[in-house]
Amino acid sequence: MTNTDGKDVTSALVGPRTAFARKFPLLTKTALVLAWLAGPYFAGHGIYFAILNSNPGFDAHAYWLAGQGPLLYDKPAGQLDAYLYSPAFATVIRPLAMLDWPFFFAVWACLEAAVLVWLLKPLQLKWAIPLFLLSVPELVNGNIFILLAASAVIGTRMPAAWAFPVLTKITSGVGLICFVVRGEWRRLAQGIGACVGIAGVSYLFNPSEWQAWFTFLISHRGATQDGGLSFFLRCMLGAGVAAFGARKGWPWLIAPAMVLVSPVFALPTLTLLTAIPRLTLAVEHGRPGSSFGMNRHPVHKTLGG
Repeated sequence: MTNTDGKDVTSALVGPRTAFARKFPLLTKTALVLAWLAGPYFAGHGIYFAILNSNPGFDAHAYWLAGQGPLLYDKPAGQLDAYLYSPAFATVIRPLAMLDWPFFFAVWACLEAAVLVWLLKPLQLKWAIPLFLLSVPELVNGNIFILLAASAVIGTRMPAAWAFPVLTKITSGVGLICFVVRGEWRRLAQGIGACVGIAGVSYLFNPSEWQAWFTFLISHRGATQDGGLSFFLRCMLGAGVAAFGARKGWPWLIAPAMVLVSPVFALPTLTLLTAIPRLTLAVEHGRPGSSFGMNRHPVHKTLGG
């Protein structure tokens, strides 16, 4: 991948001598060893327990049922087949949900695996392989964290992509704060406009389901795993991290910010961090005038800290 001057910016990520590796060689090697130790373990652990409990696609099964409708919103988070997202998401996956469950999950898992490969592609294989293995539990569960990571990457160039996080795990749309901090009001309007437009059209066709979702959100507003106060504090911290990243021109901080604000704060949530390689490249791909533009923050400096 080259910039307008013909320089290879991808080498800043995949080259053998990144600034971080040169500055902290022992830490880099230790992290790589730990990744190779943990990757196969967590991959095997996730697959083993999914088979043992006969529940591969624990989360994806809820989406499959929701896609067949109608939406009831009668189960809290954590219960089997609890659907927690907006009716818009259920409408989008409805054609796929027409498949029998085994075929639906096979397609869903392949889709997420393909997106994960795309997210990790900027890395050297010695990093990409163990990080892929670390993400296998998320692939087995079939949640949307990998798709959220991709939305964060695309959202740095196409603000409308933030509609997906907002209309699913609401607070995961924390990346919109970056446009506020950078004063990119047109891009902020595009992101918010996409959310409102999609929600509005969906509401016209399914008003009762949207009302049921709003009622569900209000009645379960403090029902996160760590409690309402802790979730609020995490959201404040995540918003601060995203804002700091926007101010410094470090788009990769969007990924940890999304982890912090996630309603579900567990090991699979860390899959959101797979957005970091391509978010780092967003420094090169920022639109003219953006604080993520190449002229202000070269890739090698961003990686070097």
